[in-house]
Amino acid sequence: MVRRKKLGKDTPMLTTAIVAEMLGITPDRLRTYDSEKLIHTHRVKTGQIQKRLYTENDLEWLLCLRSLVKDHKMSISSIKILLQILSLNPSMVLPKNEIGGILYDMSQNPNFKRVVKNF
Repeated sequence: MVRRKKLGKDTPMLTTAIVAEMLGITPDRLRTYDSEKLIHTHRVKTGQIQKRLYTENDLEWLLCLRSLVKDHKMSISSIKILLQILSLNPSMVLPKNEIGGILYDMSQNPNFKRVVKNF
């Protein structure tokens, strides 16, 4: 009997190219988010090349991030500040608008703690 590993929302399996296409952005933009420490990517070595892999949770996080950047014209530094404030004040009441909803979703994502501890 062959046992298969159950794939969850935290299983890294999406490549940079696939995630970039799903989000409608370039792979370079994803690398920028990684270098700015707005996403914690999973790295796998295949031969001599190291690849970034993303989970479903990462994809949900990136969708929120993209909405703040693209739809609400927020800068990366502004997003970092908001995430830091939210991490220091977890009981903070968020505004009842779209940005507040996005920030709430981000605070509930498993990536939240990983990202804010790297700032």
